[in-house]
Amino acid sequence: MSNKTDNFLPTEHHITLDNGLRVHLLPRPEFHQIVGVVGVDYGARDSSFVQNGQLVTQPAGIAHFVEHRLFAQPDHDAFTRLSELGAMANAFTTHSRTSYYVSTGVDNWAPLQELLTFTQEPYFDLPSVQREQEIITQEVDMYEDDINSRVYRMILSRLYPNDPLGVDIAGTAASVHQITPEQLNLAFEAFYQPQDMDVVITGAFDEQKMLAFIKQTPAGQRKSQQMVTKITPELQPIPTNTLEVSLPVARNKVVLGQRWELDFDTLARRDILKIAMVGSLAIDLVFGDFSPTYTTWYNDGLIDDNFSAEFDAERQFAYVAIVAETAEPQEVVEKVSAVLTHLVAEVDKLQNSFELVKNGMLSRLINKLNELEEIAMRFEGRTFDEATLQDEITTLQALDFPEMLAILKVIPTSSIASIIIRSDMTELC
Repeated sequence: MSNKTDNFLPTEHHITLDNGLRVHLLPRPEFHQIVGVVGVDYGARDSSFVQNGQLVTQPAGIAHFVEHRLFAQPDHDAFTRLSELGAMANAFTTHSRTSYYVSTGVDNWAPLQELLTFTQEPYFDLPSVQREQEIITQEVDMYEDDINSRVYRMILSRLYPNDPLGVDIAGTAASVHQITPEQLNLAFEAFYQPQDMDVVITGAFDEQKMLAFIKQTPAGQRKSQQMVTKITPELQPIPTNTLEVSLPVARNKVVLGQRWELDFDTLARRDILKIAMVGSLAIDLVFGDFSPTYTTWYNDGLIDDNFSAEFDAERQFAYVAIVAETAEPQEVVEKVSAVLTHLVAEVDKLQNSFELVKNGMLSRLINKLNELEEIAMRFEGRTFDEATLQDEITTLQALDFPEMLAILKVIPTSSIASIIIRSDMTELC
């Protein structure tokens, strides 16, 4: 099927510079701003790697620590300078990626120069690293006090035993205090190489001038060094018993998860994108607010509007996670487990709802075309073979129910992990 967005969106260009840096120009001339992103194929899960034939293991949270400290330069703070230059800026770390972005006016490229400079020139001095340890420790404590954050980590720990996915992206208080300037420099040199980085520019700009501009920045000029080999932890069996814990929650919570055990090394990356869309559609179709399952459980009082079901896929992992508040936790575990176990059959019953759910997802994606930040920040680099939001829309448009069902039938899935969190309000006293 042809890309229907071709009728109203400019052509997007993907260029690899001589030093390996991948540049993605996504022009949107109708806007009055520019958003630039530097993305690094390095996240919280990448704490172990092979360098020069040797296994290197670094403290949990180091990718997040690098993100925090990279703004610090010998003579200024890049975040402060970006603000002084009239730009909005931020950064974040996921399990598989680190991203830095700025939003600026069409005639103000100075923030882009700063972005493409500080992300290439680290400065990790001991006093600032020690101060940052205390700041991030407070952040870790904040996440520990957040029940939803704890629940999320708990289900990932069950789905991925002995895997960094089960540890908070920021690390732990103990691991944060093990991080040194030497380790930060090692992590930067290992992963912040031009051939492992993407520059995404979207908004109103002249493409030839922008490309020439990027080539002259430190990001475009910096020479690549030999990269390390990332290590993907081997999948371990999932504990089949339901874990029960007590936490200070107002109502009992239930959280369930299931891995989709894709062969990431042999699948085409655009096929992985399609599978991720199939996963999201299937979960929305079966558990969404207007599904028969949700409606029945809601009307019976088994769940409330805090119920959520999501599918997530990043580099080398994919899973379903379902969270509910309920007075009958064991019953919810049994019912959700039954649906996930027979997901293909459950989806097959709902063919008449497929177009409605697909069009809802399609409309949400098309809506994101109105936000430059969404266009830029959704980009996942080589995870999905440099697919942009426009490519996501095209992939979804072409997907029909028979293909979706055929994909679901061949996806290998794990056993189901389940956790019951019972209310223990005494911890609040």
